[in-house]
Amino acid sequence: MPLANIHYLTTPEALSAAVATLRSAPRIAVDLEFDDMRHRYGRNLALVQVFDGQQVYLVDPLPLPNPVQDLRPLWDVFEDPAVEKIFHSCRSDILLLDEVYGVHVRNITDTSVQYQLLGEADNNISLGRLVQQELGLELDKGEQKSNWLKRPLTEAQLEYAANDVIYLFELAERLTARLESLGRSQWSAEESAALEDVRYQRDDRPWMKIAGRYRISHDEMPLFRDLYLLREEVARVIDRPPYMVFANDRLSELVRETPKGLAAWKNARGLHPDLKRTPYIERLTSMSPGEYQPLPDPPAQYPERRYPSRRRLTGAAAARADQREQQLMTLKARLADDYNGYVANLVLSNRLIAEIVEQGASEALRPWQQQLLRETSQRHGLDFEELARPLDMATSRR
Repeated sequence: MPLANIHYLTTPEALSAAVATLRSAPRIAVDLEFDDMRHRYGRNLALVQVFDGQQVYLVDPLPLPNPVQDLRPLWDVFEDPAVEKIFHSCRSDILLLDEVYGVHVRNITDTSVQYQLLGEADNNISLGRLVQQELGLELDKGEQKSNWLKRPLTEAQLEYAANDVIYLFELAERLTARLESLGRSQWSAEESAALEDVRYQRDDRPWMKIAGRYRISHDEMPLFRDLYLLREEVARVIDRPPYMVFANDRLSELVRETPKGLAAWKNARGLHPDLKRTPYIERLTSMSPGEYQPLPDPPAQYPERRYPSRRRLTGAAAARADQREQQLMTLKARLADDYNGYVANLVLSNRLIAEIVEQGASEALRPWQQQLLRETSQRHGLDFEELARPLDMATSRR
């Protein structure tokens, strides 16, 4: 694309002029560059790329005087259901927009999802590989892991950013045609509609994911939690990723070999210097053996699972769950026979099987997935209707 068609926008006035054009576009291609705990604390938007078929707009939020206010006209376009938004692998992008700006993108087409629905591969395909496979072009992805918060952006970064959107129209058109030829347009429509409902949900106990990797015991958990939360607090104050305060490996070591007393904490290795100053050093010292008084976990902000964990099932319910899982595995094998293993995994992945066992297919699956399973069950003389109901209902009917 000629450089004259690539516009780097750094002022509210330039952004407003671009938005005036974008409002009337029937579709736009979109991508975001953001930093996720690599160079600064939190998830920070670094660049928004938009292509309308003729022009590429690279919107830089960092120089804007009031990004929340100045970006709002662009977000209005993103939320307009009359304008189709074409992404590649959009989930992280729309989660960030929801978390940071409260933006709920409407009318989404995701070329990564389209490709998955073709049933030709199990894993998400990268944009570079999809462009090469479908369009025969080689994209330079050398800037993928560069620091997008550093200014000024280089010419290589701007070119990389533009390339992430200028091929999405053609990719979406080709993939749409291929899905239509396979009779899977409805699959794509339902998956696209579901993307509008993706929302960011804060984790009440984020330390649990790391604790599991290090096999933190029940008795070790309170200290692990409090050190984790202190690390988060310091990282937020100094605007650096938590790993720069101290690494995860060091976190688990501090729990199992906890320094005792002020001098020991000051001499502890692998800690950011700010931790060894007031007021944080006093808080670390209070976590020494013999002095530590753990606080209770903060109350959960979000409701617990509607259905019990499979591991908590006992007796007849556990036996019924095992039976349902076997039925689903048999059905998955028949799907693989009729289509292929990739399509079977789209409908009955391990995660979906676990959800169907507990919730029933009617709640766990999209309508197109239910229809595919119903048709496959009928062909092979299997009972799908029983699997459609939640486990407790299915158990009570027996």
